[in-house]
Order: sequence, then structure tokens, then C-alpha cells
Amino acid sequence: MNVRSSSTTVLFSLVWLFCGITWVAAQGPAGPADKVTDTVKERSSESDKISRLEDQIEAMQRQLDELKAMVRDLTEQKAKDGKDELAGSSQGRSETYVAEKPVPSSVPPLPQEKRELGIDLGHARLTPYGSIYFNAFSNSGGTNNADVPLFATLAGRGGTGASLRQTRLGLRLDRFRIGNANATAVLETDFFGGFPSVGIGENFGVVRLRLANVRLNWERTSLTVGQDWSLFAPSNPTSLAAAAIPQLAASGNNWARLPQVKIEHNLNSSLALQFAVAAQQTGDSATNAPFFLQPNSGSAARIPFLQGRVAYSRPSMLGTGSPGSVALSGHYGRSRVLIGTPAVRHDIDSVGVAADWALPLHKRLRLTGEAFFGRNLAGSQGGIFQGYNTEFALMSGSDLVPGGVRGIATRGGWIQVGFTPAVLRDRFSLYSSIGIDDPRDRDLVTIVPRDLRTRNLTYAFDAIYKVTPQFSIGAEYRRFWSTWTLSGRRTNNHVNLGAVYSF
Repeated sequence: MNVRSSSTTVLFSLVWLFCGITWVAAQGPAGPADKVTDTVKERSSESDKISRLEDQIEAMQRQLDELKAMVRDLTEQKAKDGKDELAGSSQGRSETYVAEKPVPSSVPPLPQEKRELGIDLGHARLTPYGSIYFNAFSNSGGTNNADVPLFATLAGRGGTGASLRQTRLGLRLDRFRIGNANATAVLETDFFGGFPSVGIGENFGVVRLRLANVRLNWERTSLTVGQDWSLFAPSNPTSLAAAAIPQLAASGNNWARLPQVKIEHNLNSSLALQFAVAAQQTGDSATNAPFFLQPNSGSAARIPFLQGRVAYSRPSMLGTGSPGSVALSGHYGRSRVLIGTPAVRHDIDSVGVAADWALPLHKRLRLTGEAFFGRNLAGSQGGIFQGYNTEFALMSGSDLVPGGVRGIATRGGWIQVGFTPAVLRDRFSLYSSIGIDDPRDRDLVTIVPRDLRTRNLTYAFDAIYKVTPQFSIGAEYRRFWSTWTLSGRRTNNHVNLGAVYSF
């Protein structure tokens, strides 16, 4: 074999083998570089997917937060509306159920809630309220007033009857502001203003103004302008029989509703100071002037009534868990009386000091009352409606001599015990009351002997059942011992069956 030919064959074979190996390598599995490239591509795709998912989750979270905010706003608005309605309903009860001056009741509140009538006037709310009183009554003897007697009289006769003239109606405007103060306004009337001069006038009770005022409330101070309760001796016993005139009036319970400007300031949560400048009500206004107003002795003196009160109250008194209070009040005014020809002027001070209290002795037993002393208090029905003596006489030896005009000093008070036994779901309550007004005898001496009232003692027993929060029925027995300077003692037994519906 030719050597040159063999070398050529081997060389050709090696070239062919190299080409084959190269082709096979090109058709074989991917190498490491290709694997890295594929991995980067795959990771980039997964990152895009994760980013899109995160964007979707973030969008869903925003929508969820918006839904939560909407639900929270709706819930808060509903709760606020409920609280406003409950507050208005509570205020309605505080002024509707209380027969007279606001004294804490010994009857625990019932679980039911009264629904409030009213209309919205912009941001304010106007609420009508009232109490319809029905009273059937009987008197054993003569009294100054048959349906709500105050003392036994020398003349007159007993009898029976029925009346609705203690019914009261009112309007209350609240939830509005004057400046930076929360404001309320009240207008309240009843039908105890007298009778028309006709033979059947006993059922035509004339409308009488009770309350008409505007009250501005700041954080710790309030200002009241209008006709409101007097600051002097402001408490009253509980009674369904005596609503237009408080029970035990002229028997130790001084009271009045006066045009006034009144300021109250709370020093803290327990101690409050009150001061009022009020119109002069001296109890001697002309009774024969049905339309035109003429000055009484207080107006003639040109000095307004000045009254003040300091009160201490606690939400839980004497460890009973029930609210209670004690207070001290004072009053000053003056009467100017002209006597004789030519007229001689006499200035008589009108002064008074009173203490009042409402004390829970037990969660079912409550003691309320007042004690007072003063002079010329006929404007508050003190002195048994006797303010001054224009025929006052002094003893000179064995003879009486004229002493001019004398203010009649008096003293007295009243106490009521209220008990709610653990029966009838705490709707039934019993009350026992006694009161006395005792003018000073020597201030009642006159040149010409006259029959004046020297003492008035009254006690009462009440039973009241609250059928519903709006409707109550009750019975009262009241006995009067009224003593006169010449005629001695006169008595009267008064029985009253009452019912009241409040709205």
C-alpha cells in the first residue's frame, strides 16, 4: 500500500470525524449558559406576576378600608341619633312628670321609655308636653278653695265635686344655641286662673301663665331670663291632688313663680350657687283689677326682690346609691304702704331664710322638707297669706294704742316621708306629710278686734300607683286645723281621688 495514499486517507477521516462531533455537539442538550438564561427569564416572569398580585391586594385593601369607614360612620350616626332621642325624651320626663318644683322622687324609674312628640326646626327641636289632671274631691267643711284647699274658713260649707283645671300644657324649644351657649326655652300654662262670671263657670277654667323663660347653659354657668320658680324655698311635696298649688302651701310650704333674671354657677360637681333679681310679689295686688295692672306695695317700694341659694348635692347620698341634696336660701324685698289722711308712708322689709333637703334614708325611703322663718312673706303665701298688719296696736298699760303698720313675722315648715315597698314592680308609693305656718301672735293685734289667722297645721296621706310611665292614679286624705284670733279653731277633712296622664 502506498504510504502517501494512506496518510491522505487518515487525514480525511480525522476531518470527517471532527465535523461529525461538532454537528452532534450542536444538536445535543443545552449547556450551562443556556440554563442560566432560561432561569433569569423564568424569574422575571414570576416577579411580574407577584407585582400584579400585590397591586390587586393593595386595591382590595383600599376598598375594604373604605367599606369599614362607611359602616363606622353609619353606626356612629345611628348611635348619636339614638342618644339625642333619649336625651330629648328624658328632658321631656323631667319637666312633664314633676307636678311642681323639681324635687327628686322616691319612686324608682320604670324600665319603659316614653316616646317624645316634637318637630325639628332647623337645628332646634320644638316639643309639646303636658299633663291632664282629673280630680274628684270632697270637703267636710268650709275652705278657701274647694278643689285645692289651703286652710279651713269661718264660713262656707262642705261638698263634693270634680275638676280638670289643674291640667297643664307647655312647649319646650331646645337643641339650639345662642352665641356659644346651649339654649332652651319653655312656655307653660294651666287652667287655674279663675272662672268666668257665669253660672256654669266652674268648668270654664281660665288659662294661667305658669312658666315662660329662656335658659342659656355654658359649661358651669347658666342664665335664666323670664318667669320661673323662686329661689327661696324651692321644694314641694309629692301629690296628685295638689298640682296647680303645691301641697301644704300656707302650711309651711312657701312658693312662688316670679319674673326674674337668675344666674347659677356650679363651683364643682356637688356645690352650686344661685342668685336672682325678681319682680316684687308682696301678696297685696288689687283683686278688683281684671285687666289693668296697678303697683302693689312691693312695686311702690321700687326695690326688686333679691334671692340667693347655695345647694350641696350628691348622686349617692348617705351611702344609699340614690341622689340627695341640702340647701340654704334667702330672700329680701320691701313693701311701701301709705296709711291715713294725709298719707303716712311706712316701709316694711320682706325677709326670709329657708333650708330645704331631699335625703334618701334608704333606697326605698326618702325624706324631703323645708324649714323657714321671716317677715312679710305673703307673696310666697307665708304667714297664711298675711304679710303686714295695717291696724297694728301696742299695749300701753292696760290700753291698746295705734302702732302704725307692722310686718307679720312667721315661721314654720313641712316634712314628707316617701316609701316605695318592694311590691308591684316598684310602681306603688306611699307618702306622709305634715306642715305648719305659725305667725307671731303679737304682730296680729289690732285696735279694732279682727279675726286673723294665727296658725295653720295640715297633715296629709297619699297613695300613688304608676300604671305606666305616663299614667298615674292616686288618693289623698288631708286634714286642716286653722286657728283664728277670735273664732278659734276650724277644721276641714279633704279627700281627693286623682289621675294624671302626661305626654
